Amino acid sequence: MADPASFDRFAADYDRFVSLQPGQHVEWVLGLGLRGERALEVGCGSGHAAERLAEQYEQVLGVDLSEPMISLARQKRVRPNVEYRAADVFAIDEDGFDLVYSHTMMHHLPDYRAGLEHLRSLARPGGTVAIVDNVCDLYPTPPRALYVVGACRGFPRQISRLGWRDAWFEFRFWLSKPWLDHLASDRYLSRAQFRKLYDDVFPGAQYTDLGFALAMRWTCDG
Repeated sequence: MADPASFDRFAADYDRFVSLQPGQHVEWVLGLGLRGERALEVGCGSGHAAERLAEQYEQVLGVDLSEPMISLARQKRVRPNVEYRAADVFAIDEDGFDLVYSHTMMHHLPDYRAGLEHLRSLARPGGTVAIVDNVCDLYPTPPRALYVVGACRGFPRQISRLGWRDAWFEFRFWLSKPWLDHLASDRYLSRAQFRKLYDDVFPGAQYTDLGFALAMRWTCDG
């Protein structure tokens, strides 16, 4: 049986789905106004954010566990200063990054704290670790019905925003069995749990509530 947490089964559809959510994966971190030589994005998927980070950093490394997602990134979001690599987060052994960034990936790790500690180790002194991850105060795993109801209620609004064709694709993607199975495999922290864990690993961290997620910014003091 295929791993429901894996993006391999629906990589192309997920790439299109993300393309219909402009800026969601990168606007917060770009808004920090940071620039530098080297940036790392962990869980880069098909390269939407890495492509944008390449405008602010001389070199960008995008890493994702999914080979199909990395293949899409290499096909569709090529930049001379971006490298895409299929690898596990714990296999990244470079350090000295000016930015270490991750968006809604950390909750997939079997050892969340170990993942945070590893990302912290990859930043150079004075560099920034910036992480966005989903949170849910009511359920560690929201029930499928919430996603189904949300998609149905939002469908008319999405028709106005996207047009019929893309809105219909997005609606069907939300209701597809592979995506709902994937969502059912997620385990989210509450906001309180998130802040406690991140404060332990990143003392003095700053937080922004994005509604569906919390964003954390921390500067490495060496």
